[in-house]
Amino acid sequence: MSQIIENRAAWISEKGARPFKIGPGPAPNPAENEVVIKVAYTAMNPVDVVMQENAPLELPYPFVLGVDLSGTVVALGSGVTRFQVGQRVTGHCDSLLTKKKTNSAFQLYATCLEVLVCRVPDSVPLVNAAVLPLAVDTASTGLFSILKMPFPVINPKLTGRKILIWGGSSSVGSCAIQLAIAAGLEVAATASSKNHEYVKSLGARHVFDYNDPDVIKDITAVLQPGDLVYDCIGGDQVRATCTEILQQIGGGTLPTVRWFMPTETGDVKLEFVNGLLPGLVDTSIGKAVWGNYITKALEMGKFQAKPDPYVIEGGLEKIQDGIDMLKKGVSAQKIVVEIAKAA
Repeated sequence: MSQIIENRAAWISEKGARPFKIGPGPAPNPAENEVVIKVAYTAMNPVDVVMQENAPLELPYPFVLGVDLSGTVVALGSGVTRFQVGQRVTGHCDSLLTKKKTNSAFQLYATCLEVLVCRVPDSVPLVNAAVLPLAVDTASTGLFSILKMPFPVINPKLTGRKILIWGGSSSVGSCAIQLAIAAGLEVAATASSKNHEYVKSLGARHVFDYNDPDVIKDITAVLQPGDLVYDCIGGDQVRATCTEILQQIGGGTLPTVRWFMPTETGDVKLEFVNGLLPGLVDTSIGKAVWGNYITKALEMGKFQAKPDPYVIEGGLEKIQDGIDMLKKGVSAQKIVVEIAKAA
């Protein structure tokens, strides 16, 4: 670690504290199976807003937040076999599970578990790659853990089933559309009318305006019994709409992304999608998605790093601005803060 002169981080001193305070960061010494990454970009996620404002998880304050990053590998822990120093990567930092400050993205140098990191091909800018980690993992949890779909491959066999992705232009929805196609599903999706072409560019075959008063009727005319629904937006109204759609095609399991108490409504079982799921590490999902698919798919143009980033320059001092902008809402974009100039 001699090449690392100094780490700095955006600290939160206690629940609800703002703005983040910039100061010396934790020494990023890698544990077994960890990769140390010099952070070029970090993306803002709703969980970052929640953890700053009311932190439903207990954290050892002062703490460093941040889930998504992209950058360059600078050191390897024991047991790491997939990476070399100098490689461009994107990674999912899991400090909300580990409670380790080093496993957070809002700092100059961060550590990530090898299984939650993937190499970024030269054809993909690091700023674009930063939008992927949590969105990919949340999409993967819903598709492969809850709905038990086949893992994504470059040339999938068609399953004969369709899936509705509610919220196709969202960060999670953008990844879910592409991963579902790579799992052999035909995709229908909802989006506002201005984002229809964007959602189609990701591979959705059927696109519906969620503001259309006939949207439920139009969607159920396309879906059949045995088809699937994935709520990538969450909230009471969207959950109710997706539940009604699933009921009309015979029921099933509805993954939904915003926290609620799991429940059953008739023949529909609702399950919260935890994109921080330990199972991404403990099961084969992380390996199948990050290890075997994403890099190759990015290289071949089979997977796009979407949505496009909205970039805020200025380093760690701009993390709070990024969080505040996310709270105001963005459409078909993901807010990314430039931490250091990418080589």
